[in-house]
Amino acid sequence: MLLTREMDYALRILRALYLDGQLSAAAIAEKEHMPKAVTLKILKRLHAAGLVSSRRGPNGGYLIQRPCEELSLGDLFLALGDPIFVNRCQRPGYQCENRRPDSCGMCRELSRIQKALDGELRKTPLSAMFQEL
Repeated sequence: MLLTREMDYALRILRALYLDGQLSAAAIAEKEHMPKAVTLKILKRLHAAGLVSSRRGPNGGYLIQRPCEELSLGDLFLALGDPIFVNRCQRPGYQCENRRPDSCGMCRELSRIQKALDGELRKTPLSAMFQEL
């Protein structure tokens, strides 16, 4: 399983804002070696999710809205509407076409793995991920 490029860009944008504070979209794109158009697209999604705010004007730019100490990778996936499921049977409301979920050994094991994955995605705050050594 890989992070999508969009999720990678979102992480890089948040890292730039975490490390440098308020930045313009152009400054973020340059700092993170990302296309400006893509940077603007992801910033729009992060803004809609309430993770960043924007200020207009010559001293404007983007700021992190929620502290990275309180956000995890799992929170970012949910905010951008890209939750990770190990299998379709882990999606809410899924009806197993073969068996009842409580009697299906595959569903039980995949549920165990899903819970572990969800725990790991929520374990580390983004601020710890963004720390430079």
